[in-house]
Amino acid sequence: MNRQRPESIRLSLGTAILLGLGKAPLDAPPTTAYLMVGDHCINNCSFCTQARDSSSRSDLLSRVTWPSFDYEEVMFAMERAADRGILRICLQCLNDPSFLPLLPEIIRDLKVKTALPVSVSIGPTGDGMAKRLKEAGAERMGIALDGASEEVFERIKGSKVGNPYTWKGTWEALERAVKIFGRGKISTHIIVGMGETDRDVLDTLLRARELGILVSLFSYTPMKGTRFRGEQPPLERYRALQLARHAIMGGAGGEIFRTDEKGKLVEMDVERIVAMAGSIDAFRTRGCPDCNRPYYNERPGGPMYNYPGPVDMERFRMGLDEARSYMLE
Repeated sequence: MNRQRPESIRLSLGTAILLGLGKAPLDAPPTTAYLMVGDHCINNCSFCTQARDSSSRSDLLSRVTWPSFDYEEVMFAMERAADRGILRICLQCLNDPSFLPLLPEIIRDLKVKTALPVSVSIGPTGDGMAKRLKEAGAERMGIALDGASEEVFERIKGSKVGNPYTWKGTWEALERAVKIFGRGKISTHIIVGMGETDRDVLDTLLRARELGILVSLFSYTPMKGTRFRGEQPPLERYRALQLARHAIMGGAGGEIFRTDEKGKLVEMDVERIVAMAGSIDAFRTRGCPDCNRPYYNERPGGPMYNYPGPVDMERFRMGLDEARSYMLE
């Protein structure tokens, strides 16, 4: 049987450089190899540079450039990925109907070339595809919520922008995926700065944790050509929500937080959070294991919303001060 494969596939620029397929300075090497599956997305998410109505550069996803390479050349390069410091492979999947059926075969090809674990970031999908991805060798799967409430979700990536997704349906897809891959093997993410309240973020984090779903945070990043045009959230607010995310993913309950009548976070047990394991990394990029997403949200000159590497004590204390200042506003 002839196995279908794409002719080309896109890599994040940092991945291409690390694999020897591109040349440029690289001050924060990616620890995950990021591959983009698909040429054109039929979705119309209002914040995304790859949306069907976006007039952004076609090789951008957020601030990252994604050049295209010959598929076989990429697969050959993946043989040396582990030797170049790569610890994981992540397939970032556009909703491109011509590419999605090829996903299981792409995963199989990767597993022939390397023993590295494979994550798949994909839109809400049926049980059949999720099972095929796991059978092909995917270790983890991610389905993005993006919005932290139903209202925000519908406005930025649901019916109000012409997408088929719903808040309820995306949660159901996440729950089904947990049953297939297991607790702790499914992830989602929230984009902070889309009009949600802090209470919305806390509630989504708590709900996801109870279901065994890992949550990472992104900062909204304004990009030319996208429908949604807002401002990046204040760094102080983001730091407070990063602390909250660390606490909740670590098992803390809602009792250690207090929000006001507008849903703003005004108090949390910072000392208890600081005492939790791994607290110094609360401001570091969080996602699948070994994911650091360099400069996805920020310019190399900063400010750094998600640190792509270890956080030293000075930066950690600065982050705590920023979080406290936000709650005292």
